[in-house]
Amino acid sequence: MFVKEPSPKVAILIPTMNRSEFLIRQLRYYASVKSPHPVYIGDASNEEHRQRIENEINNIGLKLTIHYHHWPDANDRQSIAGLAEVALEPYCAYTGDDDFLIPDSLTKCAEFLKTQPDYRTAQGKAILFSLKESGPYGVLSGIGTYWTKKEAEENTGVRRISQFAQSYWVPQFSVHRTREFVKDSVQYQKITDKSFGELLHSFTFISKGKSKFIDCLYLFRQGHEARYILPDIFDWLTGSEWHPSFGIFKESLTSALIETDGISIAVAQEEVKQTFWAYLSGLIEKKYKAKYFSKNSSFRDSIRKRVKMVPGAVHLVRNFRAQLNNSELSLPALLTSASPYHKDFMPVYESITRQPITQ
Repeated sequence: MFVKEPSPKVAILIPTMNRSEFLIRQLRYYASVKSPHPVYIGDASNEEHRQRIENEINNIGLKLTIHYHHWPDANDRQSIAGLAEVALEPYCAYTGDDDFLIPDSLTKCAEFLKTQPDYRTAQGKAILFSLKESGPYGVLSGIGTYWTKKEAEENTGVRRISQFAQSYWVPQFSVHRTREFVKDSVQYQKITDKSFGELLHSFTFISKGKSKFIDCLYLFRQGHEARYILPDIFDWLTGSEWHPSFGIFKESLTSALIETDGISIAVAQEEVKQTFWAYLSGLIEKKYKAKYFSKNSSFRDSIRKRVKMVPGAVHLVRNFRAQLNNSELSLPALLTSASPYHKDFMPVYESITRQPITQ
């Protein structure tokens, strides 16, 4: 008699600090959809938020498997790495306390990794949303694409990181094999610069193995005033932690390329230098334009005037905006039952737009 093998479980790793209302929203969502994936919480909160979280865990009871750790002295990098080290499941995925991962999509990604040893990560499509009100609940004010198809399938680590630098995204949120995630986090938890921490993690994952896109709705990220913001890029580059953190990044990624591609240390160092240069040059240009041009009203007005001078241009722009609003990840499309992502979208939508449940 054939017995179907149980689906693999994914440890959901959530660091948090003094944002119990967002974490509670996420825990209630996983409980409401009967998620089979255990949640691991690394909490650096004060006593007030800690008590709220522990009360909610007790209220949820057996509806969701939760492993809670109060680590008041740990930063987010130490918490993420520490949670992976204590996770019991063969796969894991990190998420912010204000974000959502779709349980069925976690399963699909883990099932892919189970049969594809040359792939190190897997992920689906991601949405970015915001609310009209501050906090975790309210009416959606905006929803759009965080990413669509993201993957890295080049056959060498050098080629993967080279392409990755040209179109950076964050595979921290992907599904990983837990043992590999732990191995990839040794230097990550030691690095003092938060921005370099993300870069080190992301480039390491891509350097050591392929990354697969799975066509599913995978991740929801929230933009809001209380979110953790990385520093201005100029302040980052001129900060005291930049140089020592870059040293860790360079050394760690060089070692990864030597291990993965079997190249010499000199060649690996040059590849890391060129790759990071490509990434940094694109980032500086993008951030400079966003900071000093996109917010310049006279600049915007001049563009609008020029558009109006071109026959039919206004109509084309309006049509383009309409197409964006009707894309497969727009709110009207996702609310339609015909959408392939409707079933996974609605429980998240209901979790966000309902009024908070009082204790």
